[in-house]
Amino acid sequence: MDSFRKWLYRPRRDDQSLLAQFYYADEELNLVASELDTFDGRKDPERCTALVNQLRHCQDKVVSLCMSMMEAVIPGERANRDFRAKFPDDVMQENLAGQLWFGAECLAAGSSILNRESESSRMRPLAKAVTKTIETVRNLLREQCLKPVPEYTEKIRESLKIFDRLFSE
Repeated sequence: MDSFRKWLYRPRRDDQSLLAQFYYADEELNLVASELDTFDGRKDPERCTALVNQLRHCQDKVVSLCMSMMEAVIPGERANRDFRAKFPDDVMQENLAGQLWFGAECLAAGSSILNRESESSRMRPLAKAVTKTIETVRNLLREQCLKPVPEYTEKIRESLKIFDRLFSE
C-alpha cells in the first residue's frame, strides 16, 4: 500500500514548494546512504570518498530545506543562534548545518574528534539526540509529502521546534 500511495501522491518534479523540494532531496540522500551502506570502502577508497562527499552534500541540502521550513513555519519560535559565535570565521560556511549533522552522526556512531576523546564523550548524548530528532523530522515530512494536500501539521511544527533547539545546542 505504501508504494502505491508513494506512486499516487508523489510530488511533481516542477513543484517548487519546500515540501516537494524536501521530498526529492531526501530521496537522493536515501539513495546515496543506501549505496554507501552496501559499499566496501577498502576495495575502492576513491569511490568511497566520492560517496561520503555526496552524502554530505545531500545532508546539507536536506537540513537547509528543514531550516527554510522552520523560517516559514515557526519563524518567531526559532532557537537562539548564539552558537555561531563559537566558530571561527573560516568555519562559518553556507554548509555549516550539513557539516554539523555529519559530525553529529559520526559522534553518535562512536567516532571521536581527533585528540578530543573526553569532549567527544560529553557531546555524544547530544549528537544522538540530534540524529534521532532529524530522523523523526525527516520521517514526518516524507509522510506528509505523500499526502494529497501536504501541510505542516502540529506534530511537524513541534518536531521542527525540538530539532531546531537541539541543533542550535
